[in-house]
Amino acid sequence: MKHSELFFGALRVPVDFLAVIAAFFAARTIRLHPTFFADFQSPAGVNLDFAGFSKFVTLAALALIGIFAINRLYQMRDSIGFGKESRQIVLSVSVWLLLIIAYFFFRREFFFSRLALAYTGVFTIFFVSFGRITIQQLRKLFWHFGVGVTKILVVGTNSNSLALANILQKNPRYRFVGFIESGEKINSKFPHKSLGTFTNLEKIVKKECIEEVVLASHKFTHNDMRQLLTFCRTNHLDFRFMPDLVGVPQKNVDVETIQGIPLISLRPTPLTSWGRIIKRIFDFGIGLSVLILTIPIWLITAIIIKLDSSGPIFFLRKDDGSMVLRVGKQGLLFPFIKFRSMRTKTDSLRYSEKLIKKNSRGGTPLVKLKDDPRITRVGKFIRKYSIDELPQLLSVIRGDMSLVGPRPHLPEEVANYKPRHRRVLTIKPGMTGLAQVSGRSDLNFEEEVAFDTWYIENWSIWLDLKILWRTIGVVLFPKHQE
Repeated sequence: MKHSELFFGALRVPVDFLAVIAAFFAARTIRLHPTFFADFQSPAGVNLDFAGFSKFVTLAALALIGIFAINRLYQMRDSIGFGKESRQIVLSVSVWLLLIIAYFFFRREFFFSRLALAYTGVFTIFFVSFGRITIQQLRKLFWHFGVGVTKILVVGTNSNSLALANILQKNPRYRFVGFIESGEKINSKFPHKSLGTFTNLEKIVKKECIEEVVLASHKFTHNDMRQLLTFCRTNHLDFRFMPDLVGVPQKNVDVETIQGIPLISLRPTPLTSWGRIIKRIFDFGIGLSVLILTIPIWLITAIIIKLDSSGPIFFLRKDDGSMVLRVGKQGLLFPFIKFRSMRTKTDSLRYSEKLIKKNSRGGTPLVKLKDDPRITRVGKFIRKYSIDELPQLLSVIRGDMSLVGPRPHLPEEVANYKPRHRRVLTIKPGMTGLAQVSGRSDLNFEEEVAFDTWYIENWSIWLDLKILWRTIGVVLFPKHQE
């Protein structure tokens, strides 16, 4: 999902919150100042406490945000029209007002003015609707300048794909690039120019910078479908298909209707919309807290590293002076930092003939050296208890990594991945992960990929908490040295 979609989708929450606050204070102002409406009088004897009113308004606004969320008014993709959205807003605000009335009834108290409460409901509907219209107009303005526009390729040349293309061309949110044939030959009877055939898909995607693929063909076999889905996952493309075509087992399914035509999205992970935002907030908050709490450990580790062996405290650069890099989300490289646990100028020996015989991961893209002679005395200790990985908290705070995710691998290791292995690059790598707490060095590479893939498809914030809790046990009571 594009950054602009995430931004405008998340922007509705604070805008709605401010709209409710504004509605309450507008109603309060009108009710307490009858000169605004000559026919009404302010309630006699009202001495409204501003601080108490502000606290109530804040809690009430948060409650309405919760009701909106339950009614799916914060979906990232606009799958409903403004008319239906407006009806849901009116319904949600009505339920919210009834809950407020019930709250005061059971507390045997009264809101300072029933008329002000009615004003609040009307103003809330108006302000929230106005805020959402404003956000949508801003999105359209961005689309006009090409920001957030998605380039779409349609697979298949038939009446359904033609109807879809006509609609996409009229929607400013999308840029329809063209068709490709589902078979190996171009359909000469199709009235529109095709970009090529399914066999040329990779070349077409790279040339046209495609971001989303929509399958609209009835001719695809189950195997072809899986091949296309694997290609999209490997190349980090969004994939959707028109219904009643084929069935592919998938947990994360979204259905969106574009002017009457339903499209089914197969999301690679729940970390594409609100999940992505929640995980980022979680990573930043917990990562910063752990960083602050572990400062004494950082200082002690730095001192004993310097006392034990000559060289820098952190492992930041290779023997040739270049930055140490790891492969992150979607194959992007990022600078990697750890406490130095090896003697200086020995990193380049990693692939030497003598040491490669010690590789415990033979037959896989990974190199894991058993009884590595390059490791210092302090290095063995800080590796055993994963202290050497604490500086990765900086990468988490910066946004290159997550607290939980697949292991960050070396560029030369990822270069040897098979296409199915690249699925682990769908999300950010993590300091710890499901694979690490499920076997650590005992797992072979295929098992590690299987654990990471399951995590990607089944992510939840509770799963992250569970993995972090298990990580504490693995770190404090290590059975095997990494």
